[in-house]
Amino acid sequence: MKGRLGKRLIRTGWIVLILLVLSGVAVGLYYLLPEPPEDEFRIAREAIATARDAEADRYAKELFRDACADYDSAMANWKRQNQRFIFRRDFTKALQLVSSASEKARRSAREALDKAAKVSHSTGATVNQLENQISIFEKLYAPLPIPQKTREHFNRAKMLLSEAKIARGKAEFHTAEEKLGQAVQLFDQSNLQAREMMESYFDSYPKWKSWVEQAIATSRRQNSEVIVVDKMAQECLLYAGGDLKRKFKVEFGPNWIGNKEYKGDQATPEGNYYVVQKKDRRRTIYHKALLLNYPNQDDRVRYKKNIAEGKFSAQTDIGGLIEIHGHGGRDFHWTNGCVALTNSDMDVLFRMVSVNTPVTIVGSLKTLQNWMEDELAK
Repeated sequence: MKGRLGKRLIRTGWIVLILLVLSGVAVGLYYLLPEPPEDEFRIAREAIATARDAEADRYAKELFRDACADYDSAMANWKRQNQRFIFRRDFTKALQLVSSASEKARRSAREALDKAAKVSHSTGATVNQLENQISIFEKLYAPLPIPQKTREHFNRAKMLLSEAKIARGKAEFHTAEEKLGQAVQLFDQSNLQAREMMESYFDSYPKWKSWVEQAIATSRRQNSEVIVVDKMAQECLLYAGGDLKRKFKVEFGPNWIGNKEYKGDQATPEGNYYVVQKKDRRRTIYHKALLLNYPNQDDRVRYKKNIAEGKFSAQTDIGGLIEIHGHGGRDFHWTNGCVALTNSDMDVLFRMVSVNTPVTIVGSLKTLQNWMEDELAK
């Protein structure tokens, strides 16, 4: 019995010893196995998510793109290692790549936040500057008959500015920057076109100035009345004996800047004319009217020149029946080329002038610079 018990104890001891050895080997093998970089991948994902929230994909594109590329490469390497025999796996390359991804993502986030702050400041400054420029444009040019394309560009610029301000309010500074860039470009185009139009128009200022000076001098010399119409000021001035006696607000045709070229162009002529007929209420639908001698000789010469140059066909009518008449006071330019006063003002003017009274119509009594300064000061 004792021998049998001893053998059993010896066998049990060996089994325990073997189990202990195997457990030790297993534990050793466990610690020798390559450990996958799970924590590093989690940290990299969080860094990339933070960078994306900071809009690094917009403000730090290249760095953020590189961070994402390193992360994708690290994932691909990890998958390849997992497909290998357990003891042959090596996560060194994956660890290098995912660490690089984390570092680049953090840098892109910092760069994006810094750029966003700068864009926020720059777009705010651009908004203020553009709002000021638009305000000036609206004072100077918006009331004028500027070309349709110019007005469309200006209105589009205003709309883009509003959209940019909304984007800034949502902290979408990249969107605001893009819309402001488009708005500035469109505004610059419309502002340049309007300015060039006015500079071209005011090339005639020396001629206008001479016409008015001669008209007033004649009025003084002959102790007679003369009518001067200032388009830019939208005023009809009555001189007598060389002195200004009355001033009336007036309205013109919608295309009042420049000369009248032909019938239907809705332009008010410029030049030296005179009253050829006074029409009372029985002879006009516009309360009272002073019919002018349009077209005069200068108008006819210009008309023939335009036809010769092919600006319009020979069948185009030069037009006529240009008057100073009543039914004005509408606060917009609506006539077919005539000069309109309120009925009460027309009564005064009608009473103070006669047939053959000279009428000088000019673009402006002020230089372009003086006109602009006065308009902005209002």
